[in-house]
Amino acid sequence: MKNRGNQSRSRRGPKVPRPFSKSIEDAGDQIVKRMTLPSGLATGAGTTIPVTSFSSGGVQSLPASEWASFAARYQQYRVRALRVTGKAVNPVQSATITHSVLYRGDFLGSETPGSALQVLSDEKVRSCATCKDFVDVVTWKANPNARLWNPTSAVIPVANTFSWVCASPNTPVLTTATEYHALVLEWEVEFRGSQ
Repeated sequence: MKNRGNQSRSRRGPKVPRPFSKSIEDAGDQIVKRMTLPSGLATGAGTTIPVTSFSSGGVQSLPASEWASFAARYQQYRVRALRVTGKAVNPVQSATITHSVLYRGDFLGSETPGSALQVLSDEKVRSCATCKDFVDVVTWKANPNARLWNPTSAVIPVANTFSWVCASPNTPVLTTATEYHALVLEWEVEFRGSQ
């Protein structure tokens, strides 16, 4: 009789790609595509960077630069991850530009923080000086509903989203009407059902 105690069989499912792979993956009529959009963080009329958020649903509602082309070719989509890259526009403090701290976190669904203190209270909050670059990635792992498929003709229901959020505190004050970060938003989107 053979001893099977030391043998193990791999029962892993299909290989899941890591977020933001460099190439489009093709599995029949299903692909994964990185979609992009430039944006920015500014103080506007106030002396803080107000609560600013970007959602997984933003790929369709903002929309991402490549959205129309892929939405016309596929019937359904879902967003696996969102990467936000911030490049400091004013990397040094000067007589005309002051700096503070930027709180960065994430949230699910419609539970958008209403203030910088609420962003700071997030369990996964990160912070950096407003003169520093940053890269943050949020994924669908925290929200099982984010794995549901959506028609390309519709925005993802709010309950199925995940989002990135940031804000600066009231003190120290920032310079009014000043852009502090140039942003690049990148969504990792899975499409299926070619038309």
